[in-house]
Amino acid sequence: MVSEAEIERLRLEADTIMTRYQTVEEALQDARNEPGDHWDEEELTVTLETPQGESIEVVLDLDQDPAANAQQRYERVKELEAELEQQQAVVGQLAPLPADPVAYRILYHLDTVEGNYPRSMAGHLDAERKQVEALCEEMETAGLLERVESGTVKQRRVKAKKADEVRQHHTYYRLSREGDHLLRFLADRDGKKNVLRHLPDGQKIAKRLARGGPDYPRMTAEELDMDFEYVRHLYRALRRVGLVTTYEGSTIKASERKLKPKDETHRKHTYYVTTSVADELLRELDKED
Repeated sequence: MVSEAEIERLRLEADTIMTRYQTVEEALQDARNEPGDHWDEEELTVTLETPQGESIEVVLDLDQDPAANAQQRYERVKELEAELEQQQAVVGQLAPLPADPVAYRILYHLDTVEGNYPRSMAGHLDAERKQVEALCEEMETAGLLERVESGTVKQRRVKAKKADEVRQHHTYYRLSREGDHLLRFLADRDGKKNVLRHLPDGQKIAKRLARGGPDYPRMTAEELDMDFEYVRHLYRALRRVGLVTTYEGSTIKASERKLKPKDETHRKHTYYVTTSVADELLRELDKED
């Protein structure tokens, strides 16, 4: 997803190149007349002073003059600003949330337990610890999570722990007010609709189920050539949001499953189907497209 930080970085680099035009021009000319590793990538890294007096590193295209190097960045800024505007219009309140199914599951998990630390969360969610740690940090930066104060964490506030009181040897997180509001938004119809736009492959999976009938994560991953762990988390996130649910029957009739029709399929896996809300939202999205 496009970030405002990336836009500001590119704009600052462009402004700096134009402000230090002569310095950049001399650096490029010197590099073109000297042998070195910069010829392998046809790029030159230079340290420049920004208009605000700070030092930054800028990677220059050896084949372009200073103006062209700056213009490339200005043009990219325009592209990213347009993408960001569209992104914010599409996902609305979901913009701060990482577009990762595990991020969704972290929100719901912390809503249940009120506070937990990444290693424990990874165990509860059957996810990679480093991924959970990175997502928690990103969600904290976005204002969706907050760190629990230092000292001790009471059992009444951290339900995931079994001890009555635990010493805080870990970084604990809980939902912030913004995170709580986001979960309420996900409970609304508009929130669920935006999930189908925000979550990568969420709409693809939902459409597959709506059109093809019950399916299970491993089969989906194999047929769509997707990572199984990602698909597994995606199904579970969509279920928590209320867009898919588990198929309850003991057997699946051919009329119910068009993906791999058989007279009858005995369930050996956890199959999923779309909810009625998801079916309605998918029809709306098709009309919008």
